[in-house]
Amino acid sequence: MLSITALLVVGISSLAWAEGKTIKVLAMTGPWVSGPVKVHGEEWGKMTGNRVEVIEVAFADLFPKMQQAAATRSKAFDILLAGNIWMADLVGWGYVISLDDYLKDPEVQYEEDVPDGIKLKNMFGGKTYGLICDNDNMYLFYRKDILNNPDYREQFKEKYGYYYNVPPQTLDELIDVAEFFNGWDWDNDGEVEYGFVRSTKRGAQTYFYSLPWVAPYAVVPRDKAPAQGILYFTPDMKPLVNSPGWIKGIEKFVEMGQRGCGPGLDWVRGDVINEMILGHAAMAIDWGDIGPNSHDKQSLVKGKIGYALPPGSNEYWDWQTQQWVKTEEVNYAPVHCFNGWSFFITSTTDYPDLCWDFIKYMISPEISAKDVANPFSGYQPWRKSHVTNLEPWVEAGWTEEEAREYIANTLAVTEHPNAVIDMRIPGSAEYMDVYELYLTTVLSGENTAEEAMNMCAEEWEAITDRLGREEQIKFYKQHLGLE
Repeated sequence: MLSITALLVVGISSLAWAEGKTIKVLAMTGPWVSGPVKVHGEEWGKMTGNRVEVIEVAFADLFPKMQQAAATRSKAFDILLAGNIWMADLVGWGYVISLDDYLKDPEVQYEEDVPDGIKLKNMFGGKTYGLICDNDNMYLFYRKDILNNPDYREQFKEKYGYYYNVPPQTLDELIDVAEFFNGWDWDNDGEVEYGFVRSTKRGAQTYFYSLPWVAPYAVVPRDKAPAQGILYFTPDMKPLVNSPGWIKGIEKFVEMGQRGCGPGLDWVRGDVINEMILGHAAMAIDWGDIGPNSHDKQSLVKGKIGYALPPGSNEYWDWQTQQWVKTEEVNYAPVHCFNGWSFFITSTTDYPDLCWDFIKYMISPEISAKDVANPFSGYQPWRKSHVTNLEPWVEAGWTEEEAREYIANTLAVTEHPNAVIDMRIPGSAEYMDVYELYLTTVLSGENTAEEAMNMCAEEWEAITDRLGREEQIKFYKQHLGLE
């Protein structure tokens, strides 16, 4: 519960004009994601004389629920806590309003405290429609104590002919290091450990786990491309999924499975987190949740996890010139998988100003700092001030040094000039479902990467034609910030 002092700091305005109102927020079934809305909704309600009602639905039902409400111009919801990747649909339906005028409020500290990478995710077609409260992206987690062991580094040098970096810088180096640490007891606990863990099961977000392997080979650096992080299509919607860059990245994803991972293709995300925090794996590329979970009661690796950019490559495929480009510096291209959860105000609400007042409270520096430090919120750091306001992290059991390292890395991934913002166009889930179908045929050995991605590209073209090519091009350019 907030102290009176804290309430004054977050600057709750007098809303006597709006007392007695109920704001209805549609959110995913908790406790994660919707939980903080319930807690802070009660606080805000006591301060303003209003009420926040959280309407929870299962994740799979959330998008259809919004689609139905938009189609019928329903007043059932005032605020949506929705996936940022659904922004194009919400804007296209005319179901959410622009928040640009509200963001001029100096109490939000939007210009000075919100990273440009977050602002990009909040925008579509040049306007800000959603406000991130959870900053999703994938990056490298590694065991600092194990990879920094000087004896292991010498043994690796003897086997591979070079000293590995801590953390590994390229995907090729990552595979070598994973292979070295795979299948033996490197922490002397009597159990065999793995070098690397990932999700590989169909329907278990496996496509997200492959993207950090594809992007460094397929994304043209920002200063040589018309927009940041062009990964899925060219700006005129020609699929890039069967480009040499994608194919090479997928082949590296397969190679990691053959050399550096545990056996089997049935691992899911829960396995990735558990294997890391139980000390069974040396490395993983995943969303930021491994950090807070490494401080949970069951964790055996508290204070032993390091954080870094997902490894890159020393070459990329330039889809503009149709040739490979070698690089002296490592080409990094982090991927904002899912982008995060965002607040939206519906265009059908009778109380847009009241909705804004509640959202402003939720995303305030003080309240958001508490939420991103809470392992049960499901929210990841997104404000610059989160890296200096460390008291909530210390209260959660972190040292200031480790918390600062974790938050700074999350923001570095967010701000990277080559970072890929997850696709926000109508049908994005369908495109990625098709991709995952063909990706898993590569993992199982049914198809080569080239065979599978050629078939995938054909289906992507069919989806684009069915949804309307010109409209899809328009939405995709708005997503990229080109219109």
